[in-house]
Amino acid sequence: MTVSIDFDGVIHGYSQGYGDGSVYDPPVEGAAQFIFDCLMVKGWSVFVMSTREPDQIKEWMENTLFEGKEMPFKITILSSKARFWNAKKNIGITNRKIAAHVYIDDRGMRFEGSFEGMLEQLEVMKTWQGK
Repeated sequence: MTVSIDFDGVIHGYSQGYGDGSVYDPPVEGAAQFIFDCLMVKGWSVFVMSTREPDQIKEWMENTLFEGKEMPFKITILSSKARFWNAKKNIGITNRKIAAHVYIDDRGMRFEGSFEGMLEQLEVMKTWQGK
Protein backbone atom coordinates (compact mmCIF):
# COMPACT_ATOMS: atom_id res chain seq x y z
CA MET A 1 0.00 0.00 0.00
CA THR A 2 1.14 3.54 -0.73
CA VAL A 3 -0.06 6.29 1.62
CA SER A 4 0.13 9.98 0.71
CA ILE A 5 0.03 12.39 3.66
CA ASP A 6 -0.53 16.12 3.22
CA PHE A 7 1.98 18.26 5.10
CA ASP A 8 0.24 21.47 6.26
CA GLY A 9 -2.66 20.79 8.60
CA VAL A 10 -1.97 17.05 8.83
CA ILE A 11 1.70 16.69 9.85
CA HIS A 12 2.54 20.37 10.52
CA GLY A 13 0.02 22.23 12.72
CA TYR A 14 -0.48 25.11 10.25
CA SER A 15 -2.39 27.22 12.79
CA GLN A 16 -1.66 30.54 11.01
CA GLY A 17 -2.04 29.50 7.38
CA TYR A 18 0.72 29.92 4.82
CA GLY A 19 1.73 33.43 5.97
CA ASP A 20 5.32 34.21 5.03
CA GLY A 21 5.95 30.62 3.94
CA SER A 22 7.83 29.53 7.04
CA VAL A 23 7.10 26.24 8.80
CA TYR A 24 6.36 27.61 12.27
CA ASP A 25 4.20 25.12 14.19
CA PRO A 26 5.04 21.93 16.03
CA PRO A 27 3.80 18.64 14.60
CA VAL A 28 0.18 17.58 14.92
CA GLU A 29 0.01 15.22 17.90
CA GLY A 30 0.61 11.62 16.87
CA ALA A 31 1.98 12.44 13.40
CA ALA A 32 5.49 11.05 13.96
CA GLN A 33 4.18 7.82 15.50
CA PHE A 34 1.62 7.35 12.72
CA ILE A 35 4.27 7.75 10.02
CA PHE A 36 6.62 5.41 11.90
CA ASP A 37 3.86 2.79 12.22
CA CYS A 38 2.94 3.01 8.52
CA LEU A 39 6.58 2.51 7.52
CA MET A 40 7.95 0.14 10.14
CA VAL A 41 4.95 -1.78 11.54
CA LYS A 42 2.76 -2.07 8.45
CA GLY A 43 5.59 -1.95 5.89
CA TRP A 44 3.74 0.51 3.69
CA SER A 45 5.23 3.10 1.36
CA VAL A 46 4.67 6.68 2.53
CA PHE A 47 5.16 10.02 0.85
CA VAL A 48 4.42 13.56 2.01
CA MET A 49 2.75 15.86 -0.48
CA SER A 50 2.63 19.66 -0.30
CA THR A 51 2.75 22.82 -2.37
CA ARG A 52 5.84 23.79 -0.33
CA GLU A 53 9.38 23.20 -1.48
CA PRO A 54 10.41 19.63 -0.54
CA ASP A 55 13.75 20.79 0.96
CA GLN A 56 11.88 22.91 3.51
CA ILE A 57 9.70 19.95 4.53
CA LYS A 58 12.63 17.53 4.74
CA GLU A 59 14.56 19.86 7.06
CA TRP A 60 11.52 20.40 9.32
CA MET A 61 10.77 16.68 9.47
CA GLU A 62 14.35 15.78 10.39
CA ASN A 63 14.77 18.54 12.99
CA THR A 64 11.27 19.03 14.41
CA LEU A 65 9.04 16.03 13.67
CA PHE A 66 11.72 13.45 14.45
CA GLU A 67 13.63 15.80 16.81
CA GLY A 68 17.02 15.20 15.20
CA LYS A 69 16.99 11.54 16.23
CA GLU A 70 18.46 8.89 13.99
CA MET A 71 15.55 6.97 12.53
CA PRO A 72 15.48 3.49 10.96
CA PHE A 73 14.27 4.96 7.66
CA LYS A 74 15.35 7.61 5.18
CA ILE A 75 13.68 10.79 3.97
CA THR A 76 14.02 11.35 0.23
CA ILE A 77 13.02 14.23 -2.02
CA LEU A 78 11.32 12.76 -5.08
CA SER A 79 12.38 13.63 -8.59
CA SER A 80 10.03 15.96 -10.45
CA LYS A 81 9.57 13.07 -12.91
CA ALA A 82 8.40 10.58 -10.26
CA ARG A 83 4.93 9.18 -10.99
CA PHE A 84 4.70 6.81 -8.02
CA TRP A 85 6.49 5.95 -4.78
CA ASN A 86 6.81 2.40 -3.54
CA ALA A 87 10.05 2.52 -1.54
CA LYS A 88 10.06 0.82 1.85
CA LYS A 89 11.55 2.39 5.01
CA ASN A 90 11.91 5.66 3.12
CA ILE A 91 9.58 8.68 3.30
CA GLY A 92 9.23 10.43 -0.04
CA ILE A 93 8.57 14.17 -0.25
CA THR A 94 7.02 15.82 -3.29
CA ASN A 95 5.20 18.98 -4.32
CA ARG A 96 3.25 17.08 -6.99
CA LYS A 97 0.30 14.71 -6.76
CA ILE A 98 1.49 11.21 -7.59
CA ALA A 99 -0.27 7.85 -7.44
CA ALA A 100 -1.26 6.44 -4.03
CA HIS A 101 -3.81 4.03 -2.61
CA VAL A 102 -5.03 6.67 -0.16
CA TYR A 103 -4.54 10.40 0.36
CA ILE A 104 -4.73 11.80 3.90
CA ASP A 105 -5.55 15.51 3.73
CA ASP A 106 -7.29 18.00 6.02
CA ARG A 107 -8.94 19.69 3.05
CA GLY A 108 -10.07 16.64 1.09
CA MET A 109 -13.57 15.46 0.32
CA ARG A 110 -14.34 11.86 -0.55
CA PHE A 111 -15.99 11.42 -3.95
CA GLU A 112 -18.75 8.80 -3.75
CA GLY A 113 -19.49 8.50 -7.50
CA SER A 114 -21.97 11.35 -7.77
CA PHE A 115 -21.71 15.13 -7.74
CA GLU A 116 -25.20 15.46 -6.28
CA GLY A 117 -25.10 17.57 -3.13
CA MET A 118 -21.38 18.37 -3.41
CA LEU A 119 -21.86 22.11 -3.91
CA GLU A 120 -23.72 22.32 -0.62
CA GLN A 121 -21.10 20.18 1.13
CA LEU A 122 -18.31 22.42 -0.17
CA GLU A 123 -20.05 25.54 1.13
CA VAL A 124 -20.01 24.26 4.73
CA MET A 125 -16.77 22.27 4.67
CA LYS A 126 -14.16 23.12 7.32
CA THR A 127 -10.81 21.64 8.29
CA TRP A 128 -10.42 19.92 11.66
CA GLN A 129 -9.12 23.29 12.91
CA GLY A 130 -12.37 24.98 11.89
CA LYS A 131 -10.93 26.89 8.94
